[in-house]
Amino acid sequence: MNILDKIKGRTNIDVDIFVERLKKDFNIDKIENEEKKETANEEMLNSIYEVLILILDKIHQSKVPVGLYTTWLQMVRDYWYLNKYDKKYVSNIDAEENGNSNIRVKSIQVGDTTTTFADTSSQIDINGTTYNTGTVDFDEDMFIEKYKKRLYEHRKMRW
Repeated sequence: MNILDKIKGRTNIDVDIFVERLKKDFNIDKIENEEKKETANEEMLNSIYEVLILILDKIHQSKVPVGLYTTWLQMVRDYWYLNKYDKKYVSNIDAEENGNSNIRVKSIQVGDTTTTFADTSSQIDINGTTYNTGTVDFDEDMFIEKYKKRLYEHRKMRW
């Protein structure tokens, strides 16, 4: 049993449409190297499955309900960007890799031409939101905290 079959068995959502949407979002089909494309596809499926397990552990159900489609999709995107798979597999498609990616301007003074840069090496960017590494616990709890309200709407009590 491959991972795609495991995912399909644990949800009521059409997984084929879900996977195709993520492939488009992550630009996996635009990767020219076939071996790299296959690896990225496998990593995407693994990410989907890992987030699926996190969701099921929190909502105490045997299958992910259809109502969690968007939440699951957003969590997989965050997981993908947190693990920097976008830079590992597809970074050379749309953007040129720059060695100064962690440098941002903190302040500029025009009079004496002073420019101060902020060190962002202790920050992480997840899908457009920047977190300081000292303030966020970077494990599955981060996903649960971010999406807790939506997940708890589908939670069943355990006895």
